Amino acid sequence: MSHPSYLSHESLSYSNGFLFDQDMNCYMVWKQHEFSRWWRCFESLFNHPLSRVFINSVVDDLEFHNRLFFPKGFLKRKKFNQQVSNLTQFYGSGTIILSKNQILNGAHSLFSVGLASYALEVLHQTRYKIRWNEPSPLLVQLSLEENSDLPPPSSVKPFPWSKKLTQMGELDTNYLAKMVHVKELGHMEIDGERHMIIPASILNRFVSACLPHAPDLSATEWIDCPADWSKSEASILTLIIESTCKLFSLSERSVYITGKESWKAYFESYMSGFGWGQGDVIFYDAQTYKTVINLPKTSITPFSIGMAAGIWERAHGRKFRLNLSVVDNSIQLIICSLLDYENVS
Repeated sequence: MSHPSYLSHESLSYSNGFLFDQDMNCYMVWKQHEFSRWWRCFESLFNHPLSRVFINSVVDDLEFHNRLFFPKGFLKRKKFNQQVSNLTQFYGSGTIILSKNQILNGAHSLFSVGLASYALEVLHQTRYKIRWNEPSPLLVQLSLEENSDLPPPSSVKPFPWSKKLTQMGELDTNYLAKMVHVKELGHMEIDGERHMIIPASILNRFVSACLPHAPDLSATEWIDCPADWSKSEASILTLIIESTCKLFSLSERSVYITGKESWKAYFESYMSGFGWGQGDVIFYDAQTYKTVINLPKTSITPFSIGMAAGIWERAHGRKFRLNLSVVDNSIQLIICSLLDYENVS
């Protein structure tokens, strides 16, 4: 097995609103409390518990990308501990004490549990079913149960709105390293506020695993998806958009849009600056507020759409209707009022 590619904040490049590694995998920077809030919004839309699904997705994605390996030779345990420390500092997920099966100062507990589970599996070369409890806000205690029946992870079928990044503009290879500060206990801060890095591949694997449990929202009145998308794809997209928009509505971010040119600053402040992509507003009607946005097809497009919809809703104080279509390699998003009479100028 080949050694994993080393992940560090310096190893990610930034261009056109995206953070990505040398294999063109995307990464998203989240405020820690906002990822927890998004999780609660997303899970509340299901009639099925998703904690175990998320943990398994983290473990499988890390294994699929071979993020750790157990070294041979002298001081191999020390070298492995250093690998784990480097990885937790990269994600901003606290400190994993492998000898005690503990996580200190974790980020979102499920993400930290998934990362610790993967590290323990690589260390012991054994698949585990993990149980956990949280004796205090800064401590997660793990218990291990061998589970040799788990198959190795496979690739995830891409969604119709997703396409791997290819041609990018000018690259900034020091963008993230200049922005983040890693603290002693392995957490990561930006401007004094705790953040975490989530690979888009983990989120895609997770929502793919959620497909069998998702309610059918393909006929939801406030969103129209392309006719050739399946009901399950339209439903899971709707759930991501709804939960992301809800996250924005619960935040204290201010929005004041007076014209087409207003959008760029909000995209830069709330989306592209954190690797959430960049939208191109090609039309805006200051009377009806109808807005047309082109977004590149990527693995994080549903989150970009959710943020754009949240910005529109807060700026205009109206419930929205979304229409999505595929135009070349882009998703064209049309946002207008849910009430038809408000769309007449």
